[in-house]
Amino acid sequence: MKITPETERRIFIASAGAAVFALGALAGAFNTPAHAVITKAGELAGDFRRNGLAYLGIRPTGHLEPLRYAPNERLRIDTARMQPGVTFVTGLFGDTLGARLYAADGSLLHEWPVDFFKLYPDKMKYKYGALIHGDHLYPNGDILINVDSKGMARVSACGEIIWKNEFSTHHAIDIDDEGFIWTPQSPKSYDEPRLLAGRFSFDRVAKYDPDTGKRLELIDLVEVLTDAGLEGVALSNAPRAYDVMHLNDVEILNASMADAFPMFSAGDIMLSSRNLNQLWVLDGKTHALKWWRTGPMHGQHDPDFQPDGSITLLDNRAGAPAAKENGFMGDRGGSRIIALNPADYGYKTVYASDARNKFYTAYRGKHQILANGDILITETDAGRVFEATPGGDIVWELINPYDDKSAGWVMSATRFPESYADIGKTCPARNQGPDQNAK
Repeated sequence: MKITPETERRIFIASAGAAVFALGALAGAFNTPAHAVITKAGELAGDFRRNGLAYLGIRPTGHLEPLRYAPNERLRIDTARMQPGVTFVTGLFGDTLGARLYAADGSLLHEWPVDFFKLYPDKMKYKYGALIHGDHLYPNGDILINVDSKGMARVSACGEIIWKNEFSTHHAIDIDDEGFIWTPQSPKSYDEPRLLAGRFSFDRVAKYDPDTGKRLELIDLVEVLTDAGLEGVALSNAPRAYDVMHLNDVEILNASMADAFPMFSAGDIMLSSRNLNQLWVLDGKTHALKWWRTGPMHGQHDPDFQPDGSITLLDNRAGAPAAKENGFMGDRGGSRIIALNPADYGYKTVYASDARNKFYTAYRGKHQILANGDILITETDAGRVFEATPGGDIVWELINPYDDKSAGWVMSATRFPESYADIGKTCPARNQGPDQNAK
């Protein structure tokens, strides 16, 4: 879209007004220290500068990145070597925030007929002010969606909203052995000098009923630390008072894998803190902090317990933004997948960028270790999903261009058995056919 001088003026006015409003709201609502207000205001101003068109309802700029691949580049598909099945994907498709199911050949099998931009109208500050950050697909086609910091919804394959809540959930969703839902919940404001001088915000963990969306349990992580005298775990030299932890994943250790982790027990709770570059494991019954790890990862996402007793994760290695000047690799060599050994604190790199495939997503992303040993990686900031073999060959790839210059964020991708291809077949108007957004 061509931006006229008048549009630029409107963007500037809207951005300045929004920044002033946000600054006042932050200081008034949380009695936040001046330095934290200034820091947060600077980030907000940068967001308004980048995403002014989104605030005006013109273009979803907050969900777009520069396109790294030719929009007409064909999918790479090696059906003989890829893990069979269908792929469930969430993200931005055109101007719609949604969920899709893709066949192995890249064709679109089903699209859930809900625009998640519109699910929480009373909480929307502007048209594109929502983000899918956490999802789960049930075998019957129901999906759980976290609309970031607004709430969680359960939606049927045909688009019926079974329930939704407004508990300000965000990031990853996990299901325990009993079917209960676990996810991060938005921070609470604290005044606890043992952790930080002045008021600060700290994430919590919540458990929900899958049938109603009712919250069943809320874990206060500040109490977990202070009750055990472990405040130092969360202290840093340059804390962000408005977002100390940035909790981006909750994973429950299921009974089927518990024997591989003798230091843990079934039901224990693993947490991922992006801002602290840490993993924690809480006792599933007492919520005591029993293990934590920092070191090799930086800004990590999506830690998963594995059957071999390791914990794999996407190590974002967040640094400079991806740009043509750095080959879209930032300044730290791109992202990677690593495996941690919780018994001896060792680690190894499982997959990293090479000349065949550059891979970098600074602040988002997912991974899935597949049954055939391949890794399915969601490179959110590139609008791409790809499957890599242990030897580094790419055997499946999906690219999500928005237009000839931009890619839409792909927030998550998960491979499911071929039987899931039947999801949505009984819906009145099942969306099928080639996907025009994945060239």
